[in-house]
Amino acid sequence: MRSFKNHARVFAAALAIAIAGGVGIAAAANTSAPASNAMQKGMGINEFGMTKSFFDGHTVSFTYSKGYYCDKSVTSGASSGCEAGAEFKVPPAKSFDPLYITVPLGFTVPTMSMECPSGLVCVDHPGTIDLSRLEPALKPLYPQYTVAQLTAALKDSATPGHEHFITTQNGGQAEWWDVKVVGITKLSVWNAINAHQSFSFLNQEVSKKLTTGIIPTNLFLYFSVN
Repeated sequence: MRSFKNHARVFAAALAIAIAGGVGIAAAANTSAPASNAMQKGMGINEFGMTKSFFDGHTVSFTYSKGYYCDKSVTSGASSGCEAGAEFKVPPAKSFDPLYITVPLGFTVPTMSMECPSGLVCVDHPGTIDLSRLEPALKPLYPQYTVAQLTAALKDSATPGHEHFITTQNGGQAEWWDVKVVGITKLSVWNAINAHQSFSFLNQEVSKKLTTGIIPTNLFLYFSVN
């Protein structure tokens, strides 16, 4: 538990840099929430499409055929029903594999260089996510806002841009994938991870504390690997 809290603090502090201003605007002006891509809370619209992922040193493709699933037994203030910071309790299936997504924090990369760019919702992904479990770590960076204001701003955040990493192809069979988040806080580390194109290298950087820890979510995506 202590290790996770430390990782969450690092993740939150870096995230604050990435969303500075956006949080303030949302809290102060109560701007419209981003689109959720939800059919109903916790269940995404069924779309068909593809994205790419890194696997074992090369690139593979995902073929999506079902909307996302977010475990509704884990509380979320996002319109999608998804959250980051707490583990799911009720998975959508008995068997599944992990999907690791890397998010650049505190620096910018060309928007369209990411497989799922910021400001765009990838096929069968949620458009929003609740980050309010990170509020205690973010609050010192936003003294001008009350706890209630900052929490409200974080509850329905746009899903950030990211890359995908997997550890298996599951024989090309479609299945649910448990989404886990890794925040990358330095451009040089981001570039090295993308160059190696493998979870083993990503995990090595995690173990060396060159990234945040692995952050759990209540989110699952459904696809096959080609």
